[in-house]
Parts: sequence; structure tokens; C-alpha cells
Amino acid sequence: MDQQERQAMTVPLSLAIKEHVIPQLLNHTSPEPADIGLAKRQSEILAKACLSLNAQEIEAIVLNMLGQGLGMENLFLRAIPNAARLFHDWWAEDDIDFVNVTQASYRLQELVYSLSADFVLSGPKCGGLSNYSAMLVNTPNSQHSLGLLILSQYFKRYGWHILGSTTWREPDMMITVQSSHIDLIGISVSDEKQFAYLKQLIANLRKKSLNPGLLVMVGGPMLPKHGALCEWLGADFACLHADQAQLMAMQQVEQARHRMGKSSDSAVFK
Repeated sequence: MDQQERQAMTVPLSLAIKEHVIPQLLNHTSPEPADIGLAKRQSEILAKACLSLNAQEIEAIVLNMLGQGLGMENLFLRAIPNAARLFHDWWAEDDIDFVNVTQASYRLQELVYSLSADFVLSGPKCGGLSNYSAMLVNTPNSQHSLGLLILSQYFKRYGWHILGSTTWREPDMMITVQSSHIDLIGISVSDEKQFAYLKQLIANLRKKSLNPGLLVMVGGPMLPKHGALCEWLGADFACLHADQAQLMAMQQVEQARHRMGKSSDSAVFK
């Protein structure tokens, strides 16, 4: 965000972001190195548990991890994603088969759902962000739903109203943007074959949107492989990490609202 854009934002909101939200984000997303190491070590424990244990046993192991000092944010942003990556590493090494990967990944998603309320409620008190809305979706037929699920929980943690489903179809998306004021559409891109389709989809969503300032964010496993993907698809910005994506989205939405003559002066940051 350049100097002109910073000055364009309303003073109350700018102060709220500077004095409250950003410091809280730093506190929540900059864990101590020891915590990062703990998350890495316990990712393997979690991954192995998901391969052989039931949901209650897995949750008991995770609660023990939390009791040993693994923070809730490290669990969601590091341990769980790292466990998912281990499944694919072990599959590539022929240590487990595709059925194992599928079942273990499903157990990870069950764990996220089970702990989502605790994760959301343990976040900063940012009730003023409840007037922000986002639709978070996967590319059609995507098998990479865990990352989007964690992303949605992180946005909820900061008060966003989230619409989305891993199985949403284009007609559903069109109806939603036509009938509801959506600030942001986040798309997880996981298939190179769908780039042309997604480019047209994004253009169509903008045309149909009730909100002329609609923003589009892209992320997902294809982003590191294609540095210009955001520009090529016609999206507004790109981000790989859930914590950074929420802050970027908040800033981008506020700038868009200001350009449209609307601001969030009513936002209250607690």
C-alpha cells in the first residue's frame, strides 16, 4: 500500500489498524522459534495418528499437544498443514497408498471442524469486522479443500462473514454475487488446466456482482509455480498464507470502499 492510498483511508480506521489490529496480528502470527519447532515435531505425530486412530483419539492427542505448549494458531497454520504435506510425501515414497491419504486427510478436516469454535473464539476481539463478507471457493473438482477450510476459519476468527463451500458450482456463485453484497471472493487454484476457465469465471463474477468494488484474491498450490498467475487471471491480489491473507484482504476492502465513497467508520475494534 503506497503513501497516497494510506492517506486515502479514513483516519479512525487507519488508527484502528495501526494501533490495534496489526499489533494483534503480529502477536498471533509471529510465534517463538521453539513453538515452530514443536509444531514441526508434532506434525508427524498428528499425521501418524490420522492414519491409524479414530476422531476421538486424534482429538485427545491434539489436546495433549495444546497442553504441552503448542498454540492453537500454530496448530491450525503449521501442524495441520504440515501433517497434510507429510501424507503426500509418504505417498510419493510408497509408504502409504492413496486410500490412506484420502482417509487421513478426511480425519484432519474433521479435526479442524471439531476445534473450529475454539480457534475462532481464541482470536482477537475484532467484532467491527463483521461487516466484511467473503466467498471462499475451490476450483471445480479440486481435492485440495483443507487449505481453504483453514483459511475460512482464520477469516472468521477476525469477524468476517464467510460464504463458501468446497462443492460450489458456477451457477451458485453467480446467484450469490447477484443477490448479496460480497466484498471479496477468494479462489484456491489447484489445477493448471482450469486457468482459462477461471479467468473467464472471474470476469463473469465481476460483471454480475451487486458490489461494483468486488475484489478477487487467489491462492492455492498453483500460486508458487506461476508468479504471474494473479495478473493473468485478472485477480486483484494473491496470497499463500491465511494470516497474511486476512490482513491484506482487510486493507484491500477498505481501500475499495473508500474509492466507492464508503468507509467502515462504524467498525469497532476491541
